[in-house]
Amino acid sequence: MIDMQPAIDAINAAIKEGLGPIFLISNPEELLKALPSELMDLVIQLCATLILFIAVRFLFWKPITNILEARRSAIDKELEDAKIAKENAVLVEQDMKDELSKAKNHIKEMLDQAEKEANIRREEIINSAKEEAKRRMDNLSMELEQEKKNMEDSIKKEIVDIAFQAAEKIVAREIDQDKYLDVVTDILKGGC
Repeated sequence: MIDMQPAIDAINAAIKEGLGPIFLISNPEELLKALPSELMDLVIQLCATLILFIAVRFLFWKPITNILEARRSAIDKELEDAKIAKENAVLVEQDMKDELSKAKNHIKEMLDQAEKEANIRREEIINSAKEEAKRRMDNLSMELEQEKKNMEDSIKKEIVDIAFQAAEKIVAREIDQDKYLDVVTDILKGGC
């Protein structure tokens, strides 16, 4: 086993030497053994510490506490500002969500309205096209009817002309063309 006592004694001696007269206060046995010069050193150190404490208290305490108080106030203000900014950010985020929701609803309404208008316009175009087609069909029917009537009249006239020429040659006499045209028209209508 290793003897630790010399090491412990060496550590105590180093502490005593490093602390100087202050060590004497913590160890009353040593205080009684101390020489008057060491007691005097202790009193001088205590007085110097007291003077230093008083100087710091009266010369530096207020400015230092003012600086610390100002810094604390600034930090408190920054924390309060950060808290307010966070609350505002939450409100702004909620407002943005509301605005986004409103915008989506507005866009949906606009799309629905555009679809309705497109359907109405499509129906109008279809109805207009149907009316135009009906009108063209009616015009075409009227034109065909007129063309048919014109052709019938033309055919009747040709028949009358041919019949008149034939009758003129057969009868070899002069016949009144208007009376003959009336007779042919009656014949074509089915009358006698």
